[in-house]
Amino acid sequence: MVQFEKTDEASMIRKTCLIVSMITLLALCSCEDNPSEFEPEPEPGKRNYVWTLDTLDMPMNYISSVWGASPDDVWAVGGGGTQYDRLLHYDGTEWTTYTNETIWCTGMTLFGFSADDVWMGGQAGWGERGAGIWHYDGVEWKQNYVYSIEENYHAISVEDIWGTSPNDVYACGVISFFDGTNECWRGFVLHYDGANWREIARADFNSQFLKIRAENGNVYVFSYGINYETGDGDVEFYQVVDNELQQIYSNKESEIYWANMSSIGGKIFFLLGRELCRYQDDSFIHVLSVDHDKYFAQVCGRHEKDLFVARRDGIAHYNGTDIEYIYKFPFEKMRITGSPLIFENEIFYCIRNYGEYNNLVLHGYPVES
Repeated sequence: MVQFEKTDEASMIRKTCLIVSMITLLALCSCEDNPSEFEPEPEPGKRNYVWTLDTLDMPMNYISSVWGASPDDVWAVGGGGTQYDRLLHYDGTEWTTYTNETIWCTGMTLFGFSADDVWMGGQAGWGERGAGIWHYDGVEWKQNYVYSIEENYHAISVEDIWGTSPNDVYACGVISFFDGTNECWRGFVLHYDGANWREIARADFNSQFLKIRAENGNVYVFSYGINYETGDGDVEFYQVVDNELQQIYSNKESEIYWANMSSIGGKIFFLLGRELCRYQDDSFIHVLSVDHDKYFAQVCGRHEKDLFVARRDGIAHYNGTDIEYIYKFPFEKMRITGSPLIFENEIFYCIRNYGEYNNLVLHGYPVES
């Protein structure tokens, strides 16, 4: 009788140990599936920047994009100028016009993954119809792809390039048709799989696809289109799902005033008016209000406690608690013209001085402690 009691007790101990082991294993699996729940909170971003303002040698041009693999390997491009002076390079000391190859692409956008994997998009260039995509392999720039359509069109241009990896790159842009009085626009989306570019979506409505971002297999485009009857613009966001465009937001420019989209810490954030939002479960979730009389339609950053907020008269910073100016423009008619290039500690902005009609790059780097 006693022996049976001992056996039952031992069996219960073994069962209890087994249950505890299973619970522990499930907890460990849960931790692996949801690592973000255990990630430490990011530290507030610093504001101890010093700034330099470099004037670029870009006659008859309009700076539109900067991208670099490191703070001493940065490219800048503009859609104007000539094929001999529209692309510049920064080596950490000075900006020089890149002249090793003739750059036919009317560069509107730059994006890359490393010093030998950089993309540029725009129009194909003089004497060639279509939208052009060029690639830099660390040695030279070459035309990689020309996108065109069979319909009779006025112009095609790649407006933005973005990717999650060298084998997953997206481009978006606009096709314009001119009827002799007004222009009609159609947005398009391209994808590069590491070997080839192909069209994955094209709008059948009035649209200009100006920006594209991707996150966890979800691809979003920012669209703008003019309504010639009312004079008001349509501000819209679309998600590309199975090569189809699904609208997730639409408003009139007169109602929203500002709109934009940024990748911050690997997450896509949407700017709807003066509200910074995330898009989750088919709805927009409020993150931050950026209401200010001189706010200028752009919020970018490293994470949610290290955000750079564009102003008409400078740049402000949000550290998770408040927003403060960190740079005031020295000239009244200076404006930010493209998304900034943000490194771990340094930042580069495209700037246009409309008072003197010149192009500049604003470079911020932290004060050495």
